[in-house]
Amino acid sequence: MSNAVKVFFSYSHKDEALRDELATHLSLMKRQGVIEAWHDREISAGSEWANAIDDNLNDADIILLLVSANFLASDYCYDKEMTRAMERHERKEARVIPIILKPTDWNGAPFGKLQALPKNAQPVTRWQDQDEAFLDVTKGIRRVAEDMVKSKSSSSTAVGITVPATSSPAATSGGLTDRQRRRLEQDRDSLEQQYNSVSTKLSRLRQAYSIETDAATKFRLEKQIQETETELKQLDQQLEEIERKLL
Repeated sequence: MSNAVKVFFSYSHKDEALRDELATHLSLMKRQGVIEAWHDREISAGSEWANAIDDNLNDADIILLLVSANFLASDYCYDKEMTRAMERHERKEARVIPIILKPTDWNGAPFGKLQALPKNAQPVTRWQDQDEAFLDVTKGIRRVAEDMVKSKSSSSTAVGITVPATSSPAATSGGLTDRQRRRLEQDRDSLEQQYNSVSTKLSRLRQAYSIETDAATKFRLEKQIQETETELKQLDQQLEEIERKLL
């Protein structure tokens, strides 16, 4: 049985072009068998679309909310798909990942408490290079999907595969013991919290800089922004190093 992670796209049809771009960036993971992606354009002729959406939404491991004003204004996306997605997320049946496509007031939504992509929740359309934005999104999705693949593989081993007597019972893939892997995962979670905190600080500094008129204050804010950007880059490098060790 395939261990591929099932990914569901919840989006407004008005954002279909951006959804297609994201799907293109995820194509390598599909080829590698890491994920199976589904959206409502996959519904075949003659099928009942509502049932097909419900079935795939309820079967998904990862649910991507492609957030924009169009998404928030859609009764079906917001009241049906997003509500059901959050129910499954709260029950730990699936992982919901908001993808911020366009600038909109989304922080007060039920998914506003979740870590969004791309970095700093900067909308994809606000990036100077949208390919860079989708690459950042893809990396975030890959981290979650690969963790799920490993979890599925571990479950399969536990119920159906005999471990050779010569292997260490504490060893896991990548040469890490279970204890080492748990420690790295704890370190990663802690770093992600720090990263989010520093990202928020950076956003506030940039906002303050943009409206400040006093030259001396702007100079001080600019220095703080540079220092915070350096700190954020260091945290990002530490996170990437941990992810490499966990592979």
